[in-house]
Amino acid sequence: MTKDPAADFVAPRRVAMIVKYDGGAFCGFQRQPGFRTVQEELETAWTAVSGESQVVHGSGRTDSGVHAFGQVVHLPAVKRLSADKIVRAMNAYLPDDLAVRCAAEAPPGFHACQSAVGKHYVYFAATGSERPVLQRGKVAWIRRPLDMDAMRQALPALIGTHDFEAFAAAGRSTTTTIRTITSAHIKPMRGGLAFHFRGKGFLYRQVRNMVGTLLEVGYGKRGPQWVTQVRDGRDRQRAGATAAAEGLYLWRVFYQPDPFTGLCQD
Repeated sequence: MTKDPAADFVAPRRVAMIVKYDGGAFCGFQRQPGFRTVQEELETAWTAVSGESQVVHGSGRTDSGVHAFGQVVHLPAVKRLSADKIVRAMNAYLPDDLAVRCAAEAPPGFHACQSAVGKHYVYFAATGSERPVLQRGKVAWIRRPLDMDAMRQALPALIGTHDFEAFAAAGRSTTTTIRTITSAHIKPMRGGLAFHFRGKGFLYRQVRNMVGTLLEVGYGKRGPQWVTQVRDGRDRQRAGATAAAEGLYLWRVFYQPDPFTGLCQD
């Protein structure tokens, strides 16, 4: 009797992971020949753990120097490993500035990027004349005094569905600059501020450009209403400078349903 070749076929499952990293020594998430990237480190670790060569797909590209607490990735996997074992084994092979927080088996159609329904970015900034030595590379440093009330008055201009072309960097691959920001907050923290932005999706460097624009208001160089004018003008040259990469964190990615429910805590 001839054996059916399909009998030995094992359909790959889809493994999803939440990873965190210090972006200071990475040239962003996406693989680039000759440069150290998060994607390549994860793929190398997975090969060491499973013996499989798979492409790791991320929920988005973080730029060089940008950090993550809640970057989501997925990959197809043939080897059957429990979620707990995946976390332990991956972290045994990953470098000190990259770690898997949790893992889950996701539905077959799950895609880290395409299945995302929202993202939460946080921009941390130390303020004042004292250099943030112990947070070096982890926060931006703003020496000048800031008017918190004025910046908060400007935030409504950045909430809602708008054309955010004025806050989009060159080199983007998207076909539209219309995005929906569902919430924006500026919260005091010990020694500085945290800018929170949550939305359905973001343009390349959009968060850093929005922060840079809000800082112009905080410095007193512009009034809060100026941010609305910048947004409606759709001219990147009129907006503020791009804020430093070291302050930005991809904090969380949202899914419905969420394969990580009950696994990772903020």
